[in-house]
Amino acid sequence: MLHLGFAGLDSVEAASIAFTDNAASLAVSRKLGYRPDGIARRAVRGRLAIDQRLRLTRAAWEGHRSVPVTIEGLAPCLSLFGASR
Repeated sequence: MLHLGFAGLDSVEAASIAFTDNAASLAVSRKLGYRPDGIARRAVRGRLAIDQRLRLTRAAWEGHRSVPVTIEGLAPCLSLFGASR
């Protein structure tokens, strides 16, 4: 998905959110190059939940790529993403 966003759709950044107590999700995000981008507090089922916002820049994504990926057949679908080339 990140390859599609950055390489296929020329995205500048990707954003994600994980609960602060979800260590596994946060570890995966760190491994992909995401960096903390603030927190948000909200109520979930009447209890306080704290979200860790995360942001991945194109440069960080390029530095953490470890699997070769190709995209085929994207051109006819670009309008579905609101993009053009």
